Amino acid sequence: MSKSLSAQTNYSACTGLSKLTVTIFASLIALVVYCTYQILPFFYYYYELENQVLSITKVASTISDREIRRRLMYHINKMGIPLDAEEIQISRQNNRIKISMEYTEVFAVEWDGEEREIHSFDFEIYVDEMY
Repeated sequence: MSKSLSAQTNYSACTGLSKLTVTIFASLIALVVYCTYQILPFFYYYYELENQVLSITKVASTISDREIRRRLMYHINKMGIPLDAEEIQISRQNNRIKISMEYTEVFAVEWDGEEREIHSFDFEIYVDEMY
């Protein structure tokens, strides 16, 4: 009888250990999914804004710098990118247009009623095209 009791005790210990492993693994998966869900939009919006800048340079010969800023700010505000119109640098010379901007997105989590910064992502867009 002691043999079956010993086997049952070992089985219970293994079951508890596997539950702990599953809990830890599930927590790590949840953390990775949460971070991905929060961070991926930063990169999506960066490439979307870069695409908008490239498309605007194609018609730059027909619109003013003020109109370029207005169009870009429409997309920047729509995507919630932390960038002001004054931070968009536009220069024209010899049928070339250069548009550049830099901004930082912050990945933060709320903990104990405070927002804590985890990481800052620096983005820079620089487009130099003929028009």
